[in-house]
Amino acid sequence: MADAGTGGNGGTSSTAQAGVAAAGAPAGGSSGGRAGLGEAGANDTGGLPGHGGLGNAGAGTSAAGGGAAPVEPEIPQAGLLVWLRADRGVQQRDGHVQAWQDQSGNRNNASQAGVSLRPSYLATGFNGQPTLEFDGQGQFLKFADGFGDFSEGLTAVLVAKPTQSDCSSMVEFSNGSEVDDIAFSMWQNKWMYEVGESYIQTGSVDTERFSLYAVKHPPAGASALRIGGSVLDTDEIPLPVVPVSGIRVNNFVGHTLYGSCAYFEGQISEVILYSRSLEESELSAIEAYLNARWALGEQDAPTP
Repeated sequence: MADAGTGGNGGTSSTAQAGVAAAGAPAGGSSGGRAGLGEAGANDTGGLPGHGGLGNAGAGTSAAGGGAAPVEPEIPQAGLLVWLRADRGVQQRDGHVQAWQDQSGNRNNASQAGVSLRPSYLATGFNGQPTLEFDGQGQFLKFADGFGDFSEGLTAVLVAKPTQSDCSSMVEFSNGSEVDDIAFSMWQNKWMYEVGESYIQTGSVDTERFSLYAVKHPPAGASALRIGGSVLDTDEIPLPVVPVSGIRVNNFVGHTLYGSCAYFEGQISEVILYSRSLEESELSAIEAYLNARWALGEQDAPTP
């Protein structure tokens, strides 16, 4: 991609976050699930204060607010860096998201201090379930510094519906334009995964419905970009470099520093990121979970 000018960096939210509950404690009424992050403080209206996260619950699980909840998946914990999901950990005020709390236990929360830069929270915006909507005009969330070491590969899985796909990133990590960059994105109306100067660009972006986007980048061999559980293309591209500083500082949901590219326009409901390349069985299980949780339905095989 072309070089970029500087992009705006949102500040880190000062919203307090509760500690991780002890393993084995009930999570949201689950039986035997691992308790997760409770959200604290924050004057939430659409958030889920005190809601247990990451419960690996069995059948019959009930949500904190009562009523049946979907069975939780056995999400692998090894290498899990980020787990953002629109049905948990969203702290919003007046319909706009000030913080999206990480459910992985790593506290890699995404936040936005600038009120006018916050994406919208839609409680029933996607198949009757919550989602975050970005306007493409400057709304985005920012992670804290980190995301430096992907020497064991990476795996990313997102549930998103772009409404413009000429050039934008759903999630991006870098130290500046074309510096130590990793982007899960779109370019020229095709799906894109970019690391440094190497990339996979394939398939037509569907702007009419939500898509299940996944990247599997092993330490050796070909990386794969998948949509709806189908591999669209593979290529052998270098692993992301470990920055000299050990960290990346421009880490966004809905923003990019690539030149001539726009802010993300559309909706995002889930983001899962690992600092390793998952086994095929692990990735397929996560894709099946996301397909069921968000009622994505049967996906036609995308056109490469």
